[in-house]
Amino acid sequence: MRRHLRWAVPSAGVLLAAVLTVVIVTQVGGNAACAAPITGKASYYSTNRNGMCNLGAPSTDSYVAIGPAEYAGGTACGSYLSVTGPNGTTVQVQVVDQCPSCPRGKIDLSKAAFARIGALSAGIIPITYDTARDPALTAPLRVKLKGGTSRSSLTAVVDNHGNPLASVELQTAAGWTPLKRGSDNVWTGPSGDVPAPVTLRITDVFGHQAVVPGLTPGPSDFQQTAVALYGPESSLSPSPTPSSAEPSPSPSASTVPAGVISALPSASTAC
Repeated sequence: MRRHLRWAVPSAGVLLAAVLTVVIVTQVGGNAACAAPITGKASYYSTNRNGMCNLGAPSTDSYVAIGPAEYAGGTACGSYLSVTGPNGTTVQVQVVDQCPSCPRGKIDLSKAAFARIGALSAGIIPITYDTARDPALTAPLRVKLKGGTSRSSLTAVVDNHGNPLASVELQTAAGWTPLKRGSDNVWTGPSGDVPAPVTLRITDVFGHQAVVPGLTPGPSDFQQTAVALYGPESSLSPSPTPSSAEPSPSPSASTVPAGVISALPSASTAC
């Protein structure tokens, strides 16, 4: 995908579900020392266009594009970074795009976010950053659905989830069917007709899970839901307790690209 024009500045395999679970439990439980925030550099750009993550035009002025190593095949899409600049201020920015030329440790902030933590005249500033765990969100989950007909597969894009997602699953008569995430942050399900309304089960890498019913395939824009993965809104639609009759999520639904845990900076609030 061709990147949009950015501000000119000086240049300066698959993990098994069990392994992912162990890593997540270790991070959440605090049984191991938290990794230090990443020390790096930031430049800035501005856009009102859809980024690589397919979340639409940024809904706030606090967003970021990250390099391929940290983008991790789309796994970082929709998550948030806490970034501290040379003036001591920290901002939270949503990952909405990939910066193809950025090495690990180099990020491309929105112009507004950059200005809050450093001087625009500097062009590039030194920063530290890490992934924000359970960042505060202004609205519950929103979902864009397309396809699900005899001519096309069902696709889904999820936003307002806060933490990186581990899986998105479609409820069918046979149980929960995992959707596969592409590098463009689009989750693709089975081909063929999908009866409406659609119910999805969404899980993030820290184990937050929500069932989102009543979705309709076909709208060209996001559908706002009343369900959140965490926080006050999450109580509006609590995840059901699994029963012996309900099949467990497919292992492929709970796996992430190899190296994604190390590719994503550790959550500062996990310590």
